[in-house]
Amino acid sequence: MSVISMLIIKAAQPPSLNDLRKEARQGGEPLDFVDDVDLSAHDGYLPVRAYGKDTGFEFYFEPISEGEAPDDALRYGDHTIMTRTGGNFEEARAAFLFLKVAARLTKGAYVYDEIVVAPDEVGAYLAAQIDDFNHYIR
Repeated sequence: MSVISMLIIKAAQPPSLNDLRKEARQGGEPLDFVDDVDLSAHDGYLPVRAYGKDTGFEFYFEPISEGEAPDDALRYGDHTIMTRTGGNFEEARAAFLFLKVAARLTKGAYVYDEIVVAPDEVGAYLAAQIDDFNHYIR
């Protein structure tokens, strides 16, 4: 089963890997990127090192398609930073960490299914999700 999570952002470009690395370091987040890619042109698997482990998830950046996000999320922007993970807890935890760091840079709203989390609440919401996954990962 795949899980799709996204940030809704106003910017027409995602943050750069250098900006994400810097933000992760400043926030004490254990996240780094295995390959140097341009996220504005990258689609598909994004290998990362999170919590000291090599893992990754699918990454996509695109304009919001009709019906892709709940209507109340559209006030936060017109582009998505989207992650897709399989049934692996490491992947999901890494994707949540990535979105948490990206949200600080973009002031994005988090969307999962019909849940919309306002930008000022995304960090705490994703931290709680990450904490839940930590119980299943050794």
